[in-house]
Amino acid sequence: MPLAQRLILSGRPERRALCVEDGPGVLADGSLAVPAGAVQGLGTYLNGFPAAYWARWTGASRAVLVVEGSGDATVRLLRSDVSGRATEVASGALGEPLVADLAGMDDGGWLWAEVEAHDDVVVTAGEWDVDVAPRRGGTVVVSITTMDKPDFCVATLGVLAGSAELAAADVTVQVIDQGSRKVRDHEGFDAVSAALGGRLRLVEQANLGGSGGFSRGMAEVLDAGADAVLICDDDVEVEPESMLRAVRFHRAAVDPVVVGGHMLDLARPTVLNSWAEVVHRRTFNWGPPAMDQQWHDLAGGLTATPWLHRRGESEFNGWWMCLIPASALREVGLSLPLFLKWDDAEFGLRAAAAGMATVSLPGFCLWHVAWTEKDDSVEWQAYLHVRNRVITALLHADGPRLLPAALLATDLKLLLAMRYYPVDLHVRALHEVLDGPGRLHRELGSVVGAVRAVGRKHPETVRHAAGDPVFDAALAARPAAASAPKPAGALALVAFVVRGALRTLRPVVAADRRAPAATLDRQDAPWWELPRHDSVLVLDAAGTTGVWLRRDARTFWRLAAASVAAHARLAVRWRSVAGTWRRAAPELVSPETWRASFGADRSH
Repeated sequence: MPLAQRLILSGRPERRALCVEDGPGVLADGSLAVPAGAVQGLGTYLNGFPAAYWARWTGASRAVLVVEGSGDATVRLLRSDVSGRATEVASGALGEPLVADLAGMDDGGWLWAEVEAHDDVVVTAGEWDVDVAPRRGGTVVVSITTMDKPDFCVATLGVLAGSAELAAADVTVQVIDQGSRKVRDHEGFDAVSAALGGRLRLVEQANLGGSGGFSRGMAEVLDAGADAVLICDDDVEVEPESMLRAVRFHRAAVDPVVVGGHMLDLARPTVLNSWAEVVHRRTFNWGPPAMDQQWHDLAGGLTATPWLHRRGESEFNGWWMCLIPASALREVGLSLPLFLKWDDAEFGLRAAAAGMATVSLPGFCLWHVAWTEKDDSVEWQAYLHVRNRVITALLHADGPRLLPAALLATDLKLLLAMRYYPVDLHVRALHEVLDGPGRLHRELGSVVGAVRAVGRKHPETVRHAAGDPVFDAALAARPAAASAPKPAGALALVAFVVRGALRTLRPVVAADRRAPAATLDRQDAPWWELPRHDSVLVLDAAGTTGVWLRRDARTFWRLAAASVAAHARLAVRWRSVAGTWRRAAPELVSPETWRASFGADRSH
């Protein structure tokens, strides 16, 4: 029977809980030692078998587990239902095939093993096979887009070069380098390049953002006649067997599907970013189907979390790692030229409209540098957050619903919190959207510089550090008073807004205009706390730098009026603007249009 996945027996202690359940087993790289008389479970994220996904999308009706090793042991095969209730379905000795029927598992359920050692046992390997032959073949290209992270990139290339199984599975590698610190110049690149040989292609181009790098990778795959592209971020750590699971799943699927990988936190390796991703239509914002499915710690194993057993339904998958069939690219095009943010969600919605599902496959994952320590919604990326969210809604929503109101409410919170720069960017973003799609490709390489230039008009964008008079004066100032409670209920919110607006009419005292009157740590500065201040230094997560927020009544009212006007125009003109964007979309995502945007490049 064809292979679906192998056991991952990682010797890295920080990933132990992803490989084995809590127990006496000792993991080394490639083996698991279980002492005599002990029982060791393998019901974990990496070594459980996501049977529901294979049953639903590949039509598999049987799975076979074989656990290899030395010593006398009984291997038990367990199966869960959609609620997480587990039952034993087979048992046998090491090396003996254990068969599970997948009937009735389309909606949920896992399979996993448990090893009972009768004397000292060493598990050396294990694999899950299914009764479904590959339905498609051809080269799968791992396409890494990188921007000034050559250390991460070379390390990833080294891991890929060291996997003979990737080579045997016809998996090649390409790097789209958009940075000034070139990957080819980094220590160790020559060695990994030699190890990969003809399986590595390096393309250098200007910085066109994530969408530009990923689209270049997609276009290269189409030009090469490959079967699929597996796009991957640069600041990550990967596991080759995990990637191979996606390749095997893609090849076995009844119909082509986008196979999404999960993101785990590199600093907290058992913490999952999101189990599935959807777009919530009322406010048209991305997120998990349920909030308890985000930033979830998988260390407790499969039995600790009942919702893990219900098959997840995704509308898109983050492009930190995602396998996209070439047939999808030929049918729906490449990414929208959005630079960053929402390109993955928009593509998933576009693919779904063409009848191609996205499957976020458990066990297909990487470890990514998390972004939770930085709030990019108040920095230059605020422009892209709003512009690209609205563009995606215009292309895929059936109307504005609550989106304009939700965006306007966000602007009001930011203005009351003395965050004027992101609101300025939001207004400019809406103007660009209302003007139509003509600037997207043309300004792809300059959009970041343009929005950062706007920041020079806003003093809050200046970052102060020790030795800076503002920073030193703020730390010497009185600490902020106890934090205010978050407004609860409609009346409390109305009162909060009225108090904040009235406060803007009150002059700021001269001393507070010269230096911050208080200091707040980042976690102590939510949107409902900042309006209590007229002048405050908000520190970053490390506490080493901070931004000085100052009340400015003139800027507040100017931007408030501009925001109301822009959102009103969006709501009133929604239908006509949506029509303009939808007519332009096929050309925006076409490989031919993208090739013109790539311009001159260097390929190696």
